[in-house]
Amino acid sequence: MQPEAFIVPHTHWDREWYRPFQAFRYRLVDLVEQVLRMIEGDPDFRGFLLDGQSVILEDVLTVRPDLEPRIRQAVEAGRLWIGPWYVLPDEFLVSGEALVRNLQVGIRIARRLGGEMPIGYTPDPFGHVGQLPQILKGFGIEAAVFQRGLDEQPTLLWWEAPDGTRIFTVYLRDGYGNAAWIPEDAEALAAYLKAQALSLMPHTPVPLLLLMNGTDHLFPHPQLTERLRAAQTHLPDLRLRLASLADYIAAARAALGERLSDLPVVRGELRSSRRHPVLPGVLSTRIWIKQRNAVVQTALERYAEPLMAFAHLLCGLDRRAFLFEAWRLLLQNHFHDSICGTGVDAAHEDMKSRFDHAEQIAGLVSRESMERLLRPEAAEALPGWLASDPASMEQTLLVYCPIPGPVRGPVEVSLPALPPGLTYRLLDPEGRELPLVQVEQGTPDEARWTVGPAEWPGFLNRLLWAHVGPYAAKRVWVDLEGQRIWAEWADASADMDHGMITRLVRVARQLGEREPALTVPWAVSAAMGGASRWAFILPEGQGVGLQAYRLQIRPGTPRAISRRPRAEPEIANEFFRLTADPTDGTLQLEDLRTGRRWRGLNRFEDEGDAGDVYNYEPPVEDRRVDRPATAPQVQAWEEEPFGQCLEVDLPYEIPAGLRLDRRGRSAETVPLSIAVRAWLRSGVPRVDMEVVVDNRAADHRLRVVFPTGIRSETWVTEGAFDLVVRPVGLRVRADDSWVEQPAPTAPQQGFAFVEDAAGGLLVANQGLPEIEARTDAEGQVELVLTLLRCVGWLSRGDLRSRRGHAGPPLPTPAAQMIGRWIFRYSLIPYTDRWEAIREAQRFQAPPLAGAGPGCLPERLFLEVEPAAFVLTAMKAPEEGEGLIVRGYNAAEEVVQVRLTFWRPVQAAWRADLMERPQEPLRPEGSSLTFRARPKEIVTVRVALAPLPRHLEG
Repeated sequence: MQPEAFIVPHTHWDREWYRPFQAFRYRLVDLVEQVLRMIEGDPDFRGFLLDGQSVILEDVLTVRPDLEPRIRQAVEAGRLWIGPWYVLPDEFLVSGEALVRNLQVGIRIARRLGGEMPIGYTPDPFGHVGQLPQILKGFGIEAAVFQRGLDEQPTLLWWEAPDGTRIFTVYLRDGYGNAAWIPEDAEALAAYLKAQALSLMPHTPVPLLLLMNGTDHLFPHPQLTERLRAAQTHLPDLRLRLASLADYIAAARAALGERLSDLPVVRGELRSSRRHPVLPGVLSTRIWIKQRNAVVQTALERYAEPLMAFAHLLCGLDRRAFLFEAWRLLLQNHFHDSICGTGVDAAHEDMKSRFDHAEQIAGLVSRESMERLLRPEAAEALPGWLASDPASMEQTLLVYCPIPGPVRGPVEVSLPALPPGLTYRLLDPEGRELPLVQVEQGTPDEARWTVGPAEWPGFLNRLLWAHVGPYAAKRVWVDLEGQRIWAEWADASADMDHGMITRLVRVARQLGEREPALTVPWAVSAAMGGASRWAFILPEGQGVGLQAYRLQIRPGTPRAISRRPRAEPEIANEFFRLTADPTDGTLQLEDLRTGRRWRGLNRFEDEGDAGDVYNYEPPVEDRRVDRPATAPQVQAWEEEPFGQCLEVDLPYEIPAGLRLDRRGRSAETVPLSIAVRAWLRSGVPRVDMEVVVDNRAADHRLRVVFPTGIRSETWVTEGAFDLVVRPVGLRVRADDSWVEQPAPTAPQQGFAFVEDAAGGLLVANQGLPEIEARTDAEGQVELVLTLLRCVGWLSRGDLRSRRGHAGPPLPTPAAQMIGRWIFRYSLIPYTDRWEAIREAQRFQAPPLAGAGPGCLPERLFLEVEPAAFVLTAMKAPEEGEGLIVRGYNAAEEVVQVRLTFWRPVQAAWRADLMERPQEPLRPEGSSLTFRARPKEIVTVRVALAPLPRHLEG
């Protein structure tokens, strides 16, 4: 069989990187126009691979919508290969659900433009999560093509996910630009292509070689076909063929024939840096990006989507278009150079508004969903009262618990600021009052005055025009017997509607009928704007689901938060006792359930970093600082209803930066202040930590250490639809032939843990994805969590950890992370792994509360058993009706999963990741039972029985 080179024209288009988005798009439009001219003008030009991400087309069509018909024609003709991704993400820094939504959005856009390329092409992301084969197969994608993460494997192989799913894989062993350049001279081009083919020949089981003609931001050669024809005359032993990836994969599989099943198999996560760098320092570069991403992902996945799904089923609310837009904005920040923080400063400034807009949409959808879930009821003012909005005096406060299982602890809720003299009162369903504490009053514009008999005509006249005093009013409450009036002023006209004005006029007329009897001054209080923040202890909630409480507005003074110092610097609840070492500020924790103790927890260590945004690089002459400069200040206090807090203020002195030669840290020091707050709350089996760092130093890394007291060879991190078991310490032996030295740090999603036969210690985090497990002097495991990594260069060429540059050598001053930063994490000692994981999820997604008029017509819930089946999504389908529930079996054995809904199940199916029904399931009343393989991702599509007629609103 004659060797054949399959040449795939392409570009890799970093959307924002060493230039901001607009600068790259300015060139992108020209590239797409050139590609279309080549497709339309040269029938021998096979086609062009547009980097596997549909966002490129969105970016072009935003400014050149006139190109859409030509793009669609090229796609439908099979000559412009687009999708299936929306963006090429960093797979370790986003959730498993975000990877699913990325493909859903990318495929949806590609299909609008003619259809997606059914290949999992991910050329440049910095390694790959172990479950990607299963995710791709869930979309009907049968092959993967990528560059990074493998080492000396052949170019054709099988990649197996933890559940056993295998996908045919093409390894771009020599990179995605191994045939990027097209010399003008035919002999030179022939020699170049032959050399690239010969490089691959020993590593390819069939004489079919994949040559990728393109690289970062490179335009196709306008005379490509002509140049290749000329080169072919100098290559009698190598056939040149312009091709697509699909052409190559089909030919390779056909040539392998029966040998296909004999290809080698790689399993799980791919993060080798032997041939291509995986750039592990990106896990902690510009950590604010990772923190914002965690917040917005949680707002969408845990709140907006499930609440909108409930509201859609109960009352027909449909905000799927808004959720799609929120995901689209968030996914644009998941592009690998964006989420990794490896661009110039201006590129990451653009990310802030995308995060903000996606979060705003998620919040709006969540709030509206909770309001619409409440069925309106006829409401009357209290006896002896008038009210423009009588329903406000007897509202329903909803608490949504997004994580399966029972939950207790403090819940916060934002409520409109009330005028002086009114307060909120909370009651449980049986009418028992629950202490409700005002945490923050806000800063409303307030006024108090009296209206005497002479002022009444003017006051009532303005009220007829919906004004109380100088401003328009939203709501008015009148205590006729107490001769008091309260008003909530409108912030702006957007707060008003015609119904409000009608009701205000009605109150004005009712008061006008009493005017002759108004012979004494009345007290008036009014407030504008602002939201007050309140908190109460949730007696016991149950997730996934909503609990309803009664919220009243009554005369009175708000209950203020109570803060009392404790005599000793020690705190405790029914689960733990926590103290601080007075010499170094580290924490001692005792589990009162088991008697297990931990010492030296929460020790901070700071070390130099001579690297860049891609790689941590310890200076040759490093100086680690792991003790405060002076004794810490420690105090303990109790704060109702939040629990008990241990506060430790730690004054460190650290080097201001690096020496000029970058071989060591500077002699000059600057203060590094660290304030730790550790909370123990009644009913909550974890230690919640908030750490505030004021960073004034450059070129360093700040981490926090948790000695586990456990001897183990392995530890576990949460990954995308996976629990990844890792060896403790760095086990890979690398020599100078590696392009990048392996790093001991590892990626994590929401938590990591170490355990032994007696239990374990789990460290949960909010947006802190870099962690390490190492052993101390006694051979016990320490978990080391990165808080800050501060560097000033996009790329440097003088690193020992990586060969050569990873990008242009540009300054990145904002990546030094100067300023005040807040970090949140939690310690969870446990004896039951699965309940500890749920507790970690509750730390990341606590109950959400909101209030409004009306009542909840039915108790909405979803129960998930066993806890080893980890719920990742509950949402309305992208198309059609029903409910989508997704999760994965985190256990190493088969589990029988039981889902129990609040209504009977009419029909249910296992579905693929595009949410298309696949295999019918047999409902059992309101429950479904199905089998899940170890590490299997399961998507269920459910049709529930309609609401009984007597409950319809």
